Parts: sequence; C-alpha cells; structure tokens
Amino acid sequence: MALLSARDLWKIYGSGDVQVFALREINLDIERGELMIIVGPSGSGKSTLLNMIGGMDRPSRGQLVFEGKDLAQANDRQLTLYRRQQVGFVFQFFNLVPTLTALENVQVAVQIARQPMDAAESLAIVGLQDRANFFPSQMSGGQQQRVAIARALASNPPLLLCDEPTGNLDTETGRQVLQLLVRVNRELGKTVVIISHSSSVARVGNRVAYIRDGAILSLETNANPADPADIEW
Repeated sequence: MALLSARDLWKIYGSGDVQVFALREINLDIERGELMIIVGPSGSGKSTLLNMIGGMDRPSRGQLVFEGKDLAQANDRQLTLYRRQQVGFVFQFFNLVPTLTALENVQVAVQIARQPMDAAESLAIVGLQDRANFFPSQMSGGQQQRVAIARALASNPPLLLCDEPTGNLDTETGRQVLQLLVRVNRELGKTVVIISHSSSVARVGNRVAYIRDGAILSLETNANPADPADIEW
C-alpha cells in the first residue's frame, strides 16, 4: 500500500465567476521509501500540491489518504499532529532562526516531536557536527540548507518534503544538497518528495511527476536514477 495517495484532488480559489483552479483532478500515489520528483514551471501548481501533501492546506475536494487516514477530512488538531509527527519540511529559503545556533535550530524540531532523533546525531548525518555552535550568519548557504535538512530529520518523520531545496544555491552546492537527500532516502529509508522547476533534477528520482496548469501530465519511472554529481542545470 502506498504511503500517501491522492484521488481526484482539486484546489480551487475564489467562487462563482472568479475561480482559480490551482489543482485539477490530481491522482498520485507516493510509495513508501521512494524518491519522487515533482517537476513543473512557476505557477504550475507544484507548491500547492506540496502544501496539500504536507497538511498545510486543505483540498477543495477529493481524497488525500496517508496510511489509511483521509487528510481531507482531518480537523485542525489532527493536521497539526500530522505535520509534527509524519512530515519534515525543507524549503528554498532555509528558514533558520538567526539568533539560534545550528544545534539549537535542530532542537526546535526535537522539542515538538513524538519520537525525535537526537539533535547532535541529526547534525552529524548532514556532516555538520563541527558547526553545532555556529549561527546561520556564520555559515554558507549550503551549510544552512544542511542544517535545515537536519532539522527536518530530527523529528524522525517517514516523509520528507522539499520545496526547491537547490533553488537558492549555486550549482556545485546544489549537487551536494541533492546527494545528501539521495543518501537520506537510501540509507535512512525516508520517503523523499522534491519539487523543482528543473528537469535535470528529475533525473535523480525513482519516479517523476510532470505538472502543468494544475494537472499531472505524465508520471515516469527512472530505471537508473542519476548520480547528482553527474547532472547539470
């Protein structure tokens, strides 16, 4: 059984004659332990879809089932618990607290998790154990993104959602971040979903969903996912 399934999922903003269809009839399974890439241009609906999957927004209609429970029918408290316990988020703009050290930023996630990972262990996984007492302003963009990944891992969720995680990084640093996410998927067994505007990034995934105008155009399988070191974008 899939970890998460979307069935006839729609997101509509506005009403009457003024409606914007952000998502249209989305049908998608995310399998446990896979690395999925969702690719589309700006305004295609990929971030809206990620918000649905992450429990940060509700669909207008349809089902979104996580481990047998329909998130579309969940109340606010249930969605809050889902976000805290089941999902780790990585964003384009790091979203670190500037007045906290790297370790303290990770500990923020530990404090609200049900079965957290040790914060220092989480930093070690991303290779930043020697930067534990550094503040974000003392770290490079790539290091800050790795702290953000450590924070997402610290709550020990089964699902990691990454919104353009390389979008604010140079090419080489972006490759390093992608390599880390691939390792998190393969070695820690986390289900990882990455959204990107780049078809090159899509090459590292097990499966790729192409989205445009709020609809999934195609779903493809990579028999041999690329090594992030080999891609250009």
